[in-house]
Amino acid sequence: MTTTQKNIALGMLLGSLFLMSHAASAATWSTSGSVCAPGVDSAGLYNFNGAQFLFNGTNTGEIKARCAVTNPKDSGAPAWKTMVVGYQDPDGTGINYQVTAQLLRVDKSSGVSTIITTFSSNSFTSTGPTSHSVSFTHTFDFDNNAYYVRLTLDRVDSLNNPAFWFVQLK
Repeated sequence: MTTTQKNIALGMLLGSLFLMSHAASAATWSTSGSVCAPGVDSAGLYNFNGAQFLFNGTNTGEIKARCAVTNPKDSGAPAWKTMVVGYQDPDGTGINYQVTAQLLRVDKSSGVSTIITTFSSNSFTSTGPTSHSVSFTHTFDFDNNAYYVRLTLDRVDSLNNPAFWFVQLK
């Protein structure tokens, strides 16, 4: 093997290692709304339509669900700084409908939950199917904490139906 061939092979090896380490650090987590577990206080109020989590029939009020967050990395912790939510809020910044997603940390030794960030659809004017994000600062520690996303759908009347279909951490 000539010196040029060795340099090319070394360059390819180093380049692939860089790409693999970049891909590992950029791991994302996501889930669909229909995979999240509704609370018993929401029994009979919700419905699933494919991946969408929404109100059933003419029900109004508040429905809640929780989505367990798992670590997609084999070791270490992801450096997530953004939560993206896919949803529909029929009145945008209005008060009749709202989709809320909160990322929470649970201390494994005490059971105390702490809110890391909150997304509210009422912060955006969009009324059709969309996704928006919120940024946050947090150092994830899956050894000492568990994490979940709490979803809340609010509906004052049954004229329209807010919906949620995914949440992603990246």
